[in-house]
Amino acid sequence: MAKKRWYNSKYLLLAGLLLAGSLRAASQVSTTDFPLLSKLEGTWRMSTRKSTIVERWSKINDSTWSGKTWRVVGKDSAVQQSMQVVQRNGEISFMPVYEGGPTARPIRLRLRVLKPIGFVAEDLNNDFPRKITYRFKDARHLDARVEGTRDGTIEEYIFQYVIVED
Repeated sequence: MAKKRWYNSKYLLLAGLLLAGSLRAASQVSTTDFPLLSKLEGTWRMSTRKSTIVERWSKINDSTWSGKTWRVVGKDSAVQQSMQVVQRNGEISFMPVYEGGPTARPIRLRLRVLKPIGFVAEDLNNDFPRKITYRFKDARHLDARVEGTRDGTIEEYIFQYVIVED
């Protein structure tokens, strides 16, 4: 009597189709979810021992959000980065430009996850930043995490913001 193998071609084909479908669904962000970014709007602040980090977001139009980050020490402030979240050609991208960086061109990180609690943007081919995560803990608290590699060293920055009430 011949044994049936569990891994015959019919089962492998089915498993392959299921895996391909789940990977495709897991990496897609729907442009219809772009309005979820409205939680970004406003001024966010994080105090450190030596300075205050301020991040301000505003909606430019139906397909673009614009933000800036400053480091404030006493009465002095310096822009750290400018960023945009844009919806174009069926994709949503997070595009930071770092002040004093090697180029003034924005880096394009594609949003991989966009949910009511936040988003994840990645470009695994880029050294720094490679991954940026924004997570809303609640209506007043936002955590931003920036990860990547610079000069062979893995770097991770975590910003724990509180919204500034106007």
